[in-house]
Amino acid sequence: WRNAADGNPPPPRPTCNNHDDGETLAIIQCNVCGSLCADCDRFLHLHRRMRMHHRQVCKEEEEAIRVDLHEGCGRTKLFWALLLADSCTLKAMVEFREGTRPNSKAPGVVSGVCRFCGATGSSGLLEIGNICADQECQDHAHNACTKMHVCGHLCSGISGETECLPCLHGCSGDPTLKQDADDMCMICFTEALSCAPAIQLKCGHVFHLHCCRNVLSKRWAGPRITFAFSQCPICKAPMEHPVLGELLAPVLSLLEDVRRKAVMRLEYEGLDKGRADPASYAMDRYAYYVCFKCNKAYYGGEARCDAELGSGDFDPAELVCGACSDVSRAQMCPKHGTDFLEYKCRYCCSVAVFFCFGTTHFCNACHDDFQRVTNIHRDELPSCPAGPRAKQLDGDECPLHVKHPPTGEEFALGCGVCRNAHTF
Repeated sequence: WRNAADGNPPPPRPTCNNHDDGETLAIIQCNVCGSLCADCDRFLHLHRRMRMHHRQVCKEEEEAIRVDLHEGCGRTKLFWALLLADSCTLKAMVEFREGTRPNSKAPGVVSGVCRFCGATGSSGLLEIGNICADQECQDHAHNACTKMHVCGHLCSGISGETECLPCLHGCSGDPTLKQDADDMCMICFTEALSCAPAIQLKCGHVFHLHCCRNVLSKRWAGPRITFAFSQCPICKAPMEHPVLGELLAPVLSLLEDVRRKAVMRLEYEGLDKGRADPASYAMDRYAYYVCFKCNKAYYGGEARCDAELGSGDFDPAELVCGACSDVSRAQMCPKHGTDFLEYKCRYCCSVAVFFCFGTTHFCNACHDDFQRVTNIHRDELPSCPAGPRAKQLDGDECPLHVKHPPTGEEFALGCGVCRNAHTF
């Protein structure tokens, strides 16, 4: 891949003196043991007495460039730097590796290496173990597996697993493993998989345990319920792992509740015919929110309206379903109870999503502009049909297809499912 200045081929790269095959390339030159590959270097210098040997990286290894294209991201690896790029999210990172130049360690200095952050030291905790005193590394140590693979690498998985995570250094040859120790965790994209205890999801992809827990705890962004956070960032398969069961249980319960209500609404609107996956279509079409009081999912209009408005700042306490905000004591549906009770936005002909001040129902658009619409005099409010943000619409047909009091008054639309059934 590179030629000498005189046009002759470069000299052959040194091979490991500890191997008999004459093919295994050496990357380390030891003043006592000779040329060694990475595995032999690790084993031969594991004993504290052997660490006194003076070692340096072979010149050929320093200048070598390796390019890997993995499922998660592309990677260019040099001995002293690592460059990663994710074409899907357009994120990239360059990591400069310290202590990788020749003679970076003086001969005779015994130094321990933290298994998580790579910090080195010859005193304190690193004198007796492989975890430094940094609080983050100590927290990782509580969850980390302490077993060692037959190849000599520590397991990068979590403690308590019946089956260890395959070696992330490529020693196991496990076909289910699609990443390695140098790959970034595609949830945080700030640290390599080897920098914290990791888990392998059912789909085969590996992520930091604490990153999986964080994303499942924070859930979705914005008021509208979405479930992309509970999917693998790489293949979009549902996250599945025994250690995540406690966090996934309420998410799966909510998913089933939203799916059931969305499919029922789709069927009552007569839009379920001829669709390969009615449930997915219904969940993409309708916007659902979690009631702050009863923690149940409730309908808040079509998703396209929510998408146009974005997901700016909002107060979760103002997300209240029709049943919990029943200020006009609407009649309960004998068939569906209060599960589908809906209110009209006070300032337009839309289904309400927010309930504020203990008295007022807003749709998404009017809620975003509440300071203006709440100060409009009642005589200046638009008549039906009224559009979002209290705008007058053309025509005579109400978008809700119901008769209701003038704009500016609270009105219960009743059971949303039964109301839609009557319009078809």
